[in-house]
Amino acid sequence: MNILHQSKIQFPPLTESLCIKSKSTIILILILSLINGQHFVSADPYEIIIFEQEQFLKNVHNQSLIIRPLLKKYTNPKWSLIVRNELFINNNRPNLENMGNRWIGKGTGFFTGFNLSYSNKYISLSIEPFYLFDQNQYTKNVNRKSPYGDDPNIFNVLNDNRYFIEQPYVTYGFRESKLFIHYKQIGFGFSNANMWWGPGVHTSLTMTNNTTGFPHLMIGTLNEKRIRNIGINVRYTFSQLNKVSGNPYYTALVWSARFYTQPIITIGLSRNYLSGGLPTDRPFTIWDAALLPFEALFIDTKLKTYPSEWEAHDFWDQTMAGFLTIDFPKSGLQLFIELGTDDHRQNLMDLRSQPDHNSASIIGLRKYGFFNNRFLLGGFEYANIKQSYTYKFRGGGHWWWKHDYAYSTYDGRRWAAHSGSDSDDFYLFFGYNGNNWTFIPGFNYERHGIISGNPPEVKIEFRFDIRFIYKNYRMNIYYEKEIVNNSEFVPDNKLRSNIFWLGLEKDLSGLINGLSD
Repeated sequence: MNILHQSKIQFPPLTESLCIKSKSTIILILILSLINGQHFVSADPYEIIIFEQEQFLKNVHNQSLIIRPLLKKYTNPKWSLIVRNELFINNNRPNLENMGNRWIGKGTGFFTGFNLSYSNKYISLSIEPFYLFDQNQYTKNVNRKSPYGDDPNIFNVLNDNRYFIEQPYVTYGFRESKLFIHYKQIGFGFSNANMWWGPGVHTSLTMTNNTTGFPHLMIGTLNEKRIRNIGINVRYTFSQLNKVSGNPYYTALVWSARFYTQPIITIGLSRNYLSGGLPTDRPFTIWDAALLPFEALFIDTKLKTYPSEWEAHDFWDQTMAGFLTIDFPKSGLQLFIELGTDDHRQNLMDLRSQPDHNSASIIGLRKYGFFNNRFLLGGFEYANIKQSYTYKFRGGGHWWWKHDYAYSTYDGRRWAAHSGSDSDDFYLFFGYNGNNWTFIPGFNYERHGIISGNPPEVKIEFRFDIRFIYKNYRMNIYYEKEIVNNSEFVPDNKLRSNIFWLGLEKDLSGLINGLSD
């Protein structure tokens, strides 16, 4: 495909440090590793395209994919073992999004591990040991100067920031791990798996797999529950973020309702809080944090229950987003919209008079079966998270603006939309996904500091994703070229980078199920 110009791409060579490390980890490289087990549909955006297409092709629309991960309804065999190995080559700053535990700096790196999962009527578990090595060669760190004195780093927590400075950068442990106890797929459990809430495949306003999955408690449905022609999915999530200063609490309630009519309509809502970790005169306990998603919506209503000495506004960070999707099964078309706000609204009149204040939106569509070819697919989505114009008349105006909570980041990256505050993000893709191979090129146009950047920074990405099956191995080849104009809000300051990703995956579930028989 055309990548604007045909200049020779120069990737960094393997260094002596990498060779030494490779000798001690050669067995891990040969072991392979994985993204997901067979029993769960993960937060990986690629997964939603595959499962959604399968539902349209088979005309079996039996579950919503807005809230993930979710437990598959049919889990046979009981055991799953998938191994995978990945090699990365990057010639500039980090730039990949929605990659979970994979943080890829400049140079060469690899990711390896394996996922073992098990599921029956009452218990489902998954464990994934992993090892990530990255050369993380030096690159000049990002310095996008913010006009806001209280928020000097609000634009410096994007994915291209060199958050980790160790050379090489090495991390290992357990990821995508889950333990759920359930009956008829309703239950509770603990997990550090990435989550995704929303209809998009490129971004979401409240939860994506853009950063490391954080440990959390989950109570609710593990999959959609049907009540006649309505499917319900409800989850409560609670966590204490130990990698954020002050160890604040994260509490969320997310639900969706899917109406199996013609067309199929799905609505949903997520309510999310960051709380605690700040000095305040107000008594605040872990139980107070746990109950935040159930409190009243408007400040005027809350004041009726507050003691007189309390301030009217609390110090916590609150976001809320609503989802709507409309599926047309016969044509393979899905339309969707996501609307959100992160403001503490005073009352209904406040919401009606300035609905755009601290608001954000995502619109998009996906189409399966282009030109009567059942394997052709494509779509677009546009996220509008720019600073609201009403900031001139009142405070706020930014999403993820509280520096006390590291601008809603964990491990250096946001768990919601990767484009960050005062941004927009357009993504377009079109490709082929058949029985044995996949080819999906994509185009991304993203701006940072739209209102406050002067000039805004513009990022353009061209990418292609190839996946195929060869002798019972699943392989993927991914390439992305990034061009940044007005980098760091400096006129005509340009930046280019290229990244190459090679993955190899094998399903060994048959072996482990044979041993368990």
